[in-house]
Amino acid sequence: MEQLVELARRLGKLMAAHERTVLMKKAQEAVNGDEEAKKLIEAYQQQAKKIQELERQNKPIEVDDKHRLRDIEQKISLNPHLQELTRRQVDFIEMSRKVKQAIDEQLEV
Repeated sequence: MEQLVELARRLGKLMAAHERTVLMKKAQEAVNGDEEAKKLIEAYQQQAKKIQELERQNKPIEVDDKHRLRDIEQKISLNPHLQELTRRQVDFIEMSRKVKQAIDEQLEV
């Protein structure tokens, strides 16, 4: 089993050094340095949490709350740093999915 764990570590290192991972990390750093982007993410999380809490409590969700969430989503989609991060996350997820698929094929899962 130790041999498998060592191979997994090597695979992890290769994935960490891959261009897709490096670019995703750079995009995350750019978002971390963008105050507007951070505020948008925080506002989105707060509004989404509010709506989820209302749903959980079976309380009505006001139209204003839905509109506020939609407006924040629109602003997020227009922020260049968040756009880049989203693109890079999609690329990273695709790479991870292909790696998992290759492993699964060998396991005949």
